[in-house]
Amino acid sequence: MRAGLAQMDILWENVQKNKKKAEDFIKKAKEYDVELLAFPEMSLTGFSMQVEKTTADWKEQRHFFEEMSGRYEMTIAFGYPAPSSGPMCRNHLAVAENGRIRMDYEKIHPFTFGQEGAHFEGGEHISCMEWKNTVLGGFICYDLRFPEIFQISSRESEIILVIANWPESRIGDWDCLLRARAIENQAYILGVNRVGEGGGIVYNGHSALYDPRGERLTHFCEEESLLIGEIDPEKVRKCRDIFPLKKDRREELYRRLGSKADQKSRSFAAGHCVDSSEATPVELSADFTV
Repeated sequence: MRAGLAQMDILWENVQKNKKKAEDFIKKAKEYDVELLAFPEMSLTGFSMQVEKTTADWKEQRHFFEEMSGRYEMTIAFGYPAPSSGPMCRNHLAVAENGRIRMDYEKIHPFTFGQEGAHFEGGEHISCMEWKNTVLGGFICYDLRFPEIFQISSRESEIILVIANWPESRIGDWDCLLRARAIENQAYILGVNRVGEGGGIVYNGHSALYDPRGERLTHFCEEESLLIGEIDPEKVRKCRDIFPLKKDRREELYRRLGSKADQKSRSFAAGHCVDSSEATPVELSADFTV
């Protein structure tokens, strides 16, 4: 299976011009026989908090990619903002195939540091879909920092998409976390980020496809580019069979520990994290310094 990452310089809040750029990427991907093509978060608007403007034509944005998937016979993952049932909006990752939406995920973790939480509410469901002879899941940008949801997705998913508008100032985190998610979930992680400037923030790509062992399968790039890599779902199954990591997970224990931590304060004693009720006071010498 051939996957493409559309590392696009998204023109700020300009849906019409971005549609033209997106179709150019799709045409180029078709020339290289790409079967799955992923675009960055908020693919046609950029990461704008001007939600009245960016969500006004949300149906048009979604329909565009539906149409492209049918016209070019390609599975296309993309992002778009849309109104919710209340005053807030939702940040979506959708997958279009054969002219219709097959999967539509709502970002679970709005990026409060970037004011997203003031305009967008978090979704409450994890999404995945059967695709060819494998299962595809997906998350959005800031979700990458929360490994728990990846563990849930990878119970079924063998390929996990991460579409993003991840800034240059924290790109080292992006590089590390993508690879970590691939290794710990024994899954292909397909992370696509934008480039260029948007809303005063600089983005430098680093889109990448990682295999289940954390090997990077695409070349390093910081410019607008189409990156292409090969996916073999059988490699995921073989990796999980040979090294059955998930069988050693203790989900029930994790839930109990989490519940216990919610009820009791935690403290450090003698370099270990223990319940405060069990902590032994430590006497420090007068010359002890931190």
